Amino acid sequence: MNEATVHLVLGGDVMLGRHAGEMIERHGPGYPLGAVAPVMRQADLTLVNLECAITGSSQPWSGAPKAFYFGAPPEAVQSLLDAGVDGVSLANNHILDFDTAGLRDTLRILRRHGIGCAGAGADLDEARAPRFFERNGIKFGLVAFCDHQADFAAQGHRPGIAYLDLTDEAAALGQFRASLAHISKGGADWPILSLHWGPNKAERPSHYFVRLAHAAIDMGYRILFGHSAHVFQGVELYRGCPILYAAGDLVDDYYVDPLLRNDHQLLFELELSRAALLRLRLYPVLIEDCRASPAQGEAFEFIARRITELCAEMGSRVERAEGGLWIDGGRG
Repeated sequence: MNEATVHLVLGGDVMLGRHAGEMIERHGPGYPLGAVAPVMRQADLTLVNLECAITGSSQPWSGAPKAFYFGAPPEAVQSLLDAGVDGVSLANNHILDFDTAGLRDTLRILRRHGIGCAGAGADLDEARAPRFFERNGIKFGLVAFCDHQADFAAQGHRPGIAYLDLTDEAAALGQFRASLAHISKGGADWPILSLHWGPNKAERPSHYFVRLAHAAIDMGYRILFGHSAHVFQGVELYRGCPILYAAGDLVDDYYVDPLLRNDHQLLFELELSRAALLRLRLYPVLIEDCRASPAQGEAFEFIARRITELCAEMGSRVERAEGGLWIDGGRG
């Protein structure tokens, strides 16, 4: 009998507000992710970081003013559904851009459409609670935290995000352990730690983040799903477990830095058995006019070169054949 496997797709920041929201209203919900949807839909499980509220509210965050407010129209949920998104991390610094009303709208809309979420909620317990997914008899448990926008933090019965001050290493590791205990109690084979961490446009993780990531794997997490940098970083296989320090962005309307070329991105597909990572496929993506499409030609080559170099720095070897990129699970 063949061993059961699961194909898990991880996508970075999905920002469907501002100009992306205008494009959804103009061209329909299939516009931002439709071209990469075949890769996402064919997976058994697809998770992304939702970097905006989904709300009809126009009342911005009541706290300190922000430079940017990201709110997607309610029909943007169909963009996620059409792309096969099963679950989202909400632990980030934009999910409350339209205040607690925007967060409540987002939670209600996601739940109504069967999209699981972790990392934010109506109170602190809900924000920290794991979300479980089961596919082919293999169970995944997702928790999500964010290390910035402290005033978004859920507290007691106050809505907000699962905020975590990562500069306090002992407290951060303590929360990681507490959350892992909840995931383990739920019987997950693959505990996933999602972290919206670090500064924008960081091409490599700090030594401290590497230490935190290793500590998370050492204690029992089997996937670390990082984001926030708006560019992808190298993938490390540590003790056979994939660490995506920064998954980059999947779709947005952001300014493109001519050196970082942050319109050149990646989708990640993990082929997993209950016991091990078998292969990690890399799909180059180009973002143009608020739309993600499979990268081709020079854009593909740039992304392939960049991820190969970054992974090599972490001891991971990117293989290439017949137009595909991947990392074997047995390496690293």
